[in-house]
Order: sequence, then structure tokens, then C-alpha cells
Amino acid sequence: MATVRIGRTIGVEGESVEFVSLFRSHYPRTVAMLIAYYGFAPEIAEDAAAEAMTRLYLHWGKVKVPSAWVRTVALRVARELGKQQSLGLPDRELVNSGAADDLGRVELALMAGSAVAALPRRQREVMTLTLVDMTPSEIADVLGCSPEQARSNLAHARRTLRNAIQGEEGDGGPDTRRGKRA
Repeated sequence: MATVRIGRTIGVEGESVEFVSLFRSHYPRTVAMLIAYYGFAPEIAEDAAAEAMTRLYLHWGKVKVPSAWVRTVALRVARELGKQQSLGLPDRELVNSGAADDLGRVELALMAGSAVAALPRRQREVMTLTLVDMTPSEIADVLGCSPEQARSNLAHARRTLRNAIQGEEGDGGPDTRRGKRA
């Protein structure tokens, strides 16, 4: 994981504290967004988020909406890094072996993943960003819509997922689905 040291006092008193606060809250979210929403490798996402935060630090005081600026710069940097690197398959396991011990959790995760993938594009985008702990206002900034639209899409996505997962849990197989006969 990339490490960024922040210690220099800059410009007007208090700006450094504001930057540290923004860094602590937005660095992990930016990394998560790049991985979950855009599909970048964790190494690229961490490097891109660190670079975006470094650039923000250098331009602190000039940037009007730092959280949106960081997301935009991080995405641009990640795309550039993605072009430059061909990472292939990761060297580490893709599945946490501890989670595999509990088959019920694994099955639920697979059902949820399949259900999310089956959602309409905008609902899938909103749900994915929600799962990386973004608020509807932050999601609206990323997707270029209003917070109300983000909330509405999230409500529809949750309803669809709830129905899909409840249907799968009650499903005894292809021949015993509700309303289906062998």
C-alpha cells in the first residue's frame, strides 16, 4: 500500500489540518472507487490515489471542490498507469481462504455479486459506489446526476437485490422455482 507523509505546514493556518482530514477520509474511498467501480488493480488504484492526493497538496488553496478534484485526477492517473503497466494475473489468491470455510457466506456473496451484475447500468453503478462507502451526494458527483437521482436508483437497486436474493434463498433448484413446474 502506498504511504504518503503529510507534515509540512502550508499557506494559511489550518489548511494543513483540513488537508489531513480530507486525505484520511478520501484516500481509502478513492482507492475503493477505482477498484470496485472502474476495475483497476489495487496497486494501480493505490498509486493513482496517492498521486492525486500529492497533486492536490501542491495545489491546495486553488482547488474549489477537493473531493471531486481528487476523484477526477485519480481516475486520469489510473488510466495512464493502466496503459503503461500490464499486470497480468495477481500473484496472490483472489479468494480469502477464511471466507471459503463458510460456504453459506460464499454462496450469499456469489448470489449478491450475480444480482448486482444483473442490475441495469445506472443502478449497478450506484450500488457499487455505495458498497465502497460513498454517500448519495458523492455518488452524484461521480456519475454527474443529482443526489435525488442517486438515492432513487439506490432504492430501486436495493429492492431488486432484496427480491433476487430472497428468490434465490427459497429456490430449491431449477425445477422447484416459484411458479415453475418440472
